[in-house]
Amino acid sequence: MNSAIGIDPDSRGFVCALVMEGKAQATNRRFSVSQEGLREFLDWVSARGTPLVGIEGTHGQSRPIEKALREAGVVFHSFKPADTDKFRKAVLGQNKNNERDAESVARYSLALEAQGMLEQYRRVYSPDMELQLLTRRYESLSGELTGEVNRLWKLLHDACPDLYLLLGGENGEIEQRGKVLKNQGILNLLISKPHIGEWKDLSESQMREAMGGGDYKGRCELIAELQEAAARFPSVSAGIAMVIRHSAGQIQRFKAEQGELVRMLDSLTEGNRAVQCLKSRRGIATLTAAKMVAEIIDIRRFAREDSLACYSGLGMREHSTGNTTMMVPTRLFNHRLKDAFMTAARNVVLYDPGSHLAGYYRNLVKTGMRPLEATKRAARALVRVIFRELSGLMETKAEDVEQKRAKEGEGDMASGVTRSGRSRKSNISPSSRRVSKSKRTKKVKTTRALVVRTGAAKKKGALTE
Repeated sequence: MNSAIGIDPDSRGFVCALVMEGKAQATNRRFSVSQEGLREFLDWVSARGTPLVGIEGTHGQSRPIEKALREAGVVFHSFKPADTDKFRKAVLGQNKNNERDAESVARYSLALEAQGMLEQYRRVYSPDMELQLLTRRYESLSGELTGEVNRLWKLLHDACPDLYLLLGGENGEIEQRGKVLKNQGILNLLISKPHIGEWKDLSESQMREAMGGGDYKGRCELIAELQEAAARFPSVSAGIAMVIRHSAGQIQRFKAEQGELVRMLDSLTEGNRAVQCLKSRRGIATLTAAKMVAEIIDIRRFAREDSLACYSGLGMREHSTGNTTMMVPTRLFNHRLKDAFMTAARNVVLYDPGSHLAGYYRNLVKTGMRPLEATKRAARALVRVIFRELSGLMETKAEDVEQKRAKEGEGDMASGVTRSGRSRKSNISPSSRRVSKSKRTKKVKTTRALVVRTGAAKKKGALTE
């Protein structure tokens, strides 16, 4: 008798529902995500033989469960909450709770198996949690750093407009310094001497010491400019000075943590073949390479490069309505991976001007295309290159290739199956489908024209007779 276990995870634990085919009543159990709770869960699953195991959601609150199942060698499947919610409403009714959600996952698994559609939801590849954690932490810090810098700019604009213009370089006399508030010397000066009105009393050596030392040309020129303009700086209150000091210190801490993250990634990815392969290309450094690998997870998830492009938001999908067929952008995709590809494309164009990709970008710009759109096209071309490079690192067996062709991936967004109901599988090349459809249309039109001409010829012959 077939059986299935549905799992509905939450922040503290998860509810399991055991459903036996042919039985109306489900058996419910709740487990904790603690080590002891996960061991009890695995013992409970193994005592049921080899049931189907389905989880609502993926890579979220279900991460501890997925890790435990993989380590125990238990095959499981993941479903989108929207799909199981629709199934629950249709089969179990409108009432919602954890037990009903878990039961709907189990019955949904049995229904898909009966239709031969369950295999595409099988979770085969697991992400590198450490890489994802570090790269996503860096991304989060970048957003917080940008927000804090903007707040400090606004504070300086209100407290001391002359200093704001001097550091921003917008007065026409000072050299442009768009990132000057991330400069370590300026941050040290704002932290140690937040009372801007007192800068006019500082000597050159005192100001250099407050900025952390350094006797190089750029530092000396900046000190000279600050001393010249300091006479115009107004005094600020103790409250404003305190906020300036804390804001500059926060920026400094963000930068220090980002540097520590990059060093950790360098150490962590020394033996990672995929990251080292991407880093060998000029313009792609450790952070971008690690971010790509962390978000791609495993290149074997993608049947072809179109699937990877769709997953990263750089591909197009076919949209048909009536007799009209058009290509539209993918709406649901991995935003982090798209950002990594766009950053890599910009850097390759900038730091490897002799590459084919940089030439392609320049040709697009020469034709009148906007730089942003040209960068997106270059990023799409980079997807093709990276797909081939990473695929070349994988020693895939012949049987895996045949299975990959049969399944066309893992059945998630990663395989080009978007979450849009109008486009279930976008890993089939849109261009090939569009060409085949146009050929069919052309053939039909040609046949109709031949029939019309033949009919007209027969009619003309009859009239002649």
